[in-house]
Amino acid sequence: MKERLYFRDAWIRVFDARVEAVKKEGGETWLRLSQSAFYPEGGGQPGDRGLLYLGENSYPVTDTQSDEDGQVWHRVQAPEGAARLVPGVQVRGELDWARRHDHMQQHTGEHILAWCVWSLHGGYVHGLHIGQVESSIDVSLPGGQTRLSGEQLEGIETLANRVIARDDTIVCRFPDAGEISKLPLRKMPGEHDQTRVVLMGDYEGVACGGTHLGRTGQAGVIKILRDQSARGKLRLFFLCGLRAARHYQACWRALDEASSILSAPHLQVPRAAAAALERINSLSYDLAAFRKGTALARLPGLLERAEELSGGTFLVAESLPEAEAQALDALASALAQEPGVTALLCAPQGDKALFTFARAEGPGRDLAALMRAAGIRGGGKPAFARGTAGDTSPLETAIKLAHEAAGEAPGERHTGGT
Repeated sequence: MKERLYFRDAWIRVFDARVEAVKKEGGETWLRLSQSAFYPEGGGQPGDRGLLYLGENSYPVTDTQSDEDGQVWHRVQAPEGAARLVPGVQVRGELDWARRHDHMQQHTGEHILAWCVWSLHGGYVHGLHIGQVESSIDVSLPGGQTRLSGEQLEGIETLANRVIARDDTIVCRFPDAGEISKLPLRKMPGEHDQTRVVLMGDYEGVACGGTHLGRTGQAGVIKILRDQSARGKLRLFFLCGLRAARHYQACWRALDEASSILSAPHLQVPRAAAAALERINSLSYDLAAFRKGTALARLPGLLERAEELSGGTFLVAESLPEAEAQALDALASALAQEPGVTALLCAPQGDKALFTFARAEGPGRDLAALMRAAGIRGGGKPAFARGTAGDTSPLETAIKLAHEAAGEAPGERHTGGT
């Protein structure tokens, strides 16, 4: 089958055909039909989906591909009892029209954007990708440029929507070789037996084998989402038609909710959000300073409870209610400044626990290694290490290892002041 009905009319949704061939690949069943309106994946446009009917039975078409000979194959979900799907039987095909129409809108939108980029900035589009959520095109710009300003992107988008509003006719056909050179094509096609071109109004044309709308107005609206550099080219992400409308609805719901939360008019939400963040940052700074001060206030009590080890060194090992790692770090660092003190501190944090181990710089136990040996995920330097664990239980293991390193059993430790 080489008769692709969408070449004649991209709006065909239902058609009759004869099964010409059946093949099995990787446990999947593929059918070749005498004719088909299903578009096979290609040119950045996904293959069509839909149903094939045989009598009262229906078989989902889950993919459509073309082979090297240009034959279109339909992958169908055919259960074991589907022996009737054999060459020669008549079937009726029905497209998943919502999906196909969406792809027609995205593909037509790509042509409109391509013409706008070429008209305004001399850029040539090299590729289209229609994703499930958004679509993208790759553009070569003069001078190797790979980005455009926000103002330039808005200009492209505005021109694209003006083209849509003009509701120009879109024609897809196979001109003869003599006519192609006279058409307003943005770039000449390669050598082919037949070349299909898409003509938009009297100003835009390009070779393309995809499915398209009948008029630019049917594209509805185009929205450029963002741009990025990609392999020496400009990549534009966009939405067209119903996708763009749904995106606007989602953005408006989010903006309306933010407006309510911030008690600000819709257009003042960014300014209100920036002011709120500034206040939050200021309060966060004050809160962190307060928590650090509260933690440091524990210093005298912790020193009084320090455990004296052999050699005149001291160990402070406790679980504390500090809510932030910075406060725990500050307290451990302050303890480490006391002569001969090693601090093994932890703080429960819901479903995990924070750990900070510290001592004075110089010879001594490698606290990062001690932390790992106690089963705490983390690391650092020999004199200062931090990490996390599922609970505070590794602290007891760390205490035991610290006493073993000092050459005494935990039962031999005694309390003393510094």
